Amino acid sequence: MDLASVKTKNNEPESRFEIVLDGAIAFIDYKVGKGGGVYMVHTEVPKEFEGQGVGHKLVRESLEIIEENECKIVPLCPFVRSFLLDNRSDYEHLLAERAKL
Repeated sequence: MDLASVKTKNNEPESRFEIVLDGAIAFIDYKVGKGGGVYMVHTEVPKEFEGQGVGHKLVRESLEIIEENECKIVPLCPFVRSFLLDNRSDYEHLLAERAKL
């Protein structure tokens, strides 16, 4: 697997950001709130790709997509929250007013 060659995509019909790796899918489920905020609900990485940076790439690129669309986030998923705590200075501006880390 060449992680650098794959990109996270927004699969809007499924309401999830995803990376396809050798036929397997890593994803973050989300919901869009009434005010347009993106509630990041759940992250899942296939077992065979755990510990290889897939989850971090998925979160980072999902946040880039959200920022490009000028949206704010509410991180409900513990993995996303942990990533944001570790990278607070880079992404804190994306937090919705009601969101807390």
